[in-house]
Amino acid sequence: MAVVRVDLLSGDEIEAVHEKTLQILEDPGVAVHSPAALRVLEFGGARVDTKSMRARIPESLVKETLQRLPKTIRLGARNPKQGMVAPRIGPPYMATNGTAVYMTELGSEAKRTTTAKDLRDFMILCDAMDALDYVWPIVAAHDAPAETHALVELVTSLLHTTKHVQGEALSAQEARAEIEVGAAIAGGMDELARDPVFSVVQCPICPLQFERGSVEATMEFARAGVPVVSMSMALTGMTSPVTLASTIAIVNAENLASFAISQMTKKGAPVVYSSDSTSPNMMTGEIHYGAVEELLLGSAVAQMARRYGAVSMVGGFGVGLSGESPGIHLDPSELLFTAMTTAAQTDFGSGIGGLDGAKGASLEQVIIDCDLWEAAREARKVVSFEEPRFALDLIRSVGPGGTFVGQPHTLKNMRTELFLPSPEKARILAGYRLNRDRREIVKRAEERVKEILASHVPQPVDPAVKAEVDRILERHL
Repeated sequence: MAVVRVDLLSGDEIEAVHEKTLQILEDPGVAVHSPAALRVLEFGGARVDTKSMRARIPESLVKETLQRLPKTIRLGARNPKQGMVAPRIGPPYMATNGTAVYMTELGSEAKRTTTAKDLRDFMILCDAMDALDYVWPIVAAHDAPAETHALVELVTSLLHTTKHVQGEALSAQEARAEIEVGAAIAGGMDELARDPVFSVVQCPICPLQFERGSVEATMEFARAGVPVVSMSMALTGMTSPVTLASTIAIVNAENLASFAISQMTKKGAPVVYSSDSTSPNMMTGEIHYGAVEELLLGSAVAQMARRYGAVSMVGGFGVGLSGESPGIHLDPSELLFTAMTTAAQTDFGSGIGGLDGAKGASLEQVIIDCDLWEAAREARKVVSFEEPRFALDLIRSVGPGGTFVGQPHTLKNMRTELFLPSPEKARILAGYRLNRDRREIVKRAEERVKEILASHVPQPVDPAVKAEVDRILERHL
């Protein structure tokens, strides 16, 4: 089997990054602002200074951590057919963008803060979109209490889509509440660990820091068997040195340190190596999604994840992230680099529906991004080189100067070998030519959003389960 891939690092360079990462983990080490997390690292062999909240992680602990990593990760779903297993050959599983603080009104470019009701509408739309394999809570529920907003967002998402939901937690208490909800929906704690209906993204604070609430939530999820995505978000020249080599090493160190905390908490805890690192606009300080450096960093850290046998999430796709209103806001070169991040051999990606450097979101943008992603992901299709695929007998039969158009072999295999969208899909994709007016593109997306929200009803949660989830929410709000 073969797939398109972008590799930045040679074998020697992979080992150089690994060696420099080990040196970083020893000196300066990582700041871990949690006595509980420091204790599990110390138990594993780290040298801990409780006064500075610093852990120096030796090579022996890194080796033990890597030996404990699970070889495969399963992300379940309310609909078992929508579960995902990684590592994956072919295009990455794709999700929405996450927890934007504002959205644009449907049919308007007016911005407003978001509520749980808005998130519900987004989840119903996302449930209907075949291009989305799983979802992040795409907008924040500002009407929920600040200390439990992630819990409300997780519940709202789980109730209004049958797909896997990937959330977050800001404290151990919130993590325990989310685990209760997940267990209620999955049918028990054992079922949640076996086939988790949700997972979480828990970000280190770059460079090399772990905030107490997030890292203690990570430990709770490790005990429960809920997969944790340790997303490093380095910005070259700001939160990491400007050189790509040093940024790659810092991303690698943050992931390995997060893995150590999870594996020392519970052996075999499901974890995902992750990076959403890129370069900033050095004139404004804003994140630059679609930058050339995003592709290079994503490619390199995906190689590091494979070096450790870890599942990875390092790619993304979204053509609205450079604008504040729905549409296509990347120039052609940025669009190429955004699409090519999927060639970094990652298992998971995200970004659908996002605007304005991930600060905003749009219902129309979900439609636009999904349409374009369906075409872009074909670049990562699996190409078979098994003996029958060479079709030597057919080549001999047709002979020099012949044609293969009318051969049964062509009719039998063309839809698996070639990208042949349906007439309806072809019509939709034709609407995204570069000479098309943005307003025309957005208007068509708006009409499809309205149609889906008026007609699509996600499979409901069992009433008894819904009542139990409501009781959990009531206890924690």
